[in-house]
Order: sequence, then structure tokens, then C-alpha cells
Amino acid sequence: MGKLIVVACGAGINTSTIAEDSIRERMLKEGMGDVEVKRILMADIEGYLSRSDLVLIVSMMKIFRSFHVPVVQGMPFLIGTQDEKNALLDKIVALVKQSA
Repeated sequence: MGKLIVVACGAGINTSTIAEDSIRERMLKEGMGDVEVKRILMADIEGYLSRSDLVLIVSMMKIFRSFHVPVVQGMPFLIGTQDEKNALLDKIVALVKQSA
């Protein structure tokens, strides 16, 4: 069964698209083609929380609640250095590998 990473932002367009593309590219590079990366509106997150394949949320905005899966802050994709982006991608890969 595949795994799902959701990239959530307020509008679901520009900021999440940049992160989605970077994560998808890295998953393919790591040989993790079964990982689906999907951008969503944060307002729609509830519809994804019950999915058994959800392993990670990448948030492009501040969130003030907790979830049953890891959440990482995705702002380095927009305003970070290349080293910060690479470190975030490394963390995402590690979290996906750790998921059961």
C-alpha cells in the first residue's frame, strides 16, 4: 500500500505547489514512487485525517493543533536557503521511512 503526504496551506495554490513539487521529486529520487504527495487546503484537512495511508502533513502556515501523524513546517521551501530545503527534505524522507 502506498503512503500519502499532504501539503496544506491557506489557499492550496502557489505556496503548496512549490513544496509539493520539491517533495515529489525527492520521493522519486529516493525510489519511493509509491508515495503520493497532494496539496490541499488546510480547511479540508479533516477529510484526510482518517486515511490509513496518511503518514505526514507538511504545513505551509502556522497551525495550532496536533495531529496523529507528524507535522513539519514547510516554509523553508519558500524562504529558506538551499541547505535548509535539503535538510527539510531529508527530514521528510526519514519520517516517511519510519512510518509503518
